[in-house]
Amino acid sequence: MRAFGHHRATKRQAGLAATIAAGALTFCLATIPAAGASSGTPSPHPAATGPNLSAPVSSHPVPGITGRAAAKLLTPAQRAQFRSRHALWRSAPTRHNTPSMVHAADDGHQFWAVYPTADGGPTGVYATHSVLPNLRASNSSDVIYAPTLYPSGNACIEDTTAYLHDSAVIWAWDWCQSQTVGKLTVMDSAFQATYVRNGAYGVMINKTDAATNTWQMLLYNFTTSQWDPYFTSQGPNGVYDFGWDAFEVYSATDPSTGRPYICADTAGRSFTASNIQQRENGTWKPLTGSDSTTDPTGTIFGCPNLHATFTTPNSTWRVSNP
Repeated sequence: MRAFGHHRATKRQAGLAATIAAGALTFCLATIPAAGASSGTPSPHPAATGPNLSAPVSSHPVPGITGRAAAKLLTPAQRAQFRSRHALWRSAPTRHNTPSMVHAADDGHQFWAVYPTADGGPTGVYATHSVLPNLRASNSSDVIYAPTLYPSGNACIEDTTAYLHDSAVIWAWDWCQSQTVGKLTVMDSAFQATYVRNGAYGVMINKTDAATNTWQMLLYNFTTSQWDPYFTSQGPNGVYDFGWDAFEVYSATDPSTGRPYICADTAGRSFTASNIQQRENGTWKPLTGSDSTTDPTGTIFGCPNLHATFTTPNSTWRVSNP
């Protein structure tokens, strides 16, 4: 999630732990009824593996915590910090170079990504994202966002796979309305049984109304073979005309090693974003060098064994720490 400072990584974690303990994130996926009426969804380029991208949209939303309960995970101070970084980004002379700018301004913030451009009037993005339900950030203030997906074209929603000190979650970040977490879901066994296959889930974020800049995030339900609505937002967002599918962290330096805590936290693990596609001029196609840019591959974030590479340029990336 392209964020600024620790607006999602300190007191919010304590609030999230309390919310989970209180049962506000209770999952009832086992009781989801059979999908009924479908509103339909655009038919993207067929995926080589994974979800059926041309499947219909169900009328059954993915369970999770929403609204004010989700927004409470941010303190007023964190929100103010976010807005200051938001203004910093707006002033950036070259938006594709903002990762280095943010790194310089944000201690512990690291970002590696592919960046879909806004050329061709994009109206949607799709990817399959890996999940590691048992991964936790060892340092209480750290957070690992991997992968995190945001469409180009001034979109309203970012899909984030987040690993905190006390939980592993998926959430929708609302860029157009609350500018905070719009909906949050824990990666529990019920979520995995319904939305995860081969260690990954399928996510699609579409523009559904150009006049109001309305965007909808969907997750693929492998049980019903349909797309379940996750979150919807609308309104102006004049800052982010490009998008990203990223490996992002907020990680303090471990004084015992002189390196970020995530160097050890990610040992023996890999993170993938596969078959990233963008809808351009009404047609879905995998990202290539003609409609996206990338950060350099190789060792990243000051971790000697943390390597980033593209297994299919620019549509499938892998970050691993063997």
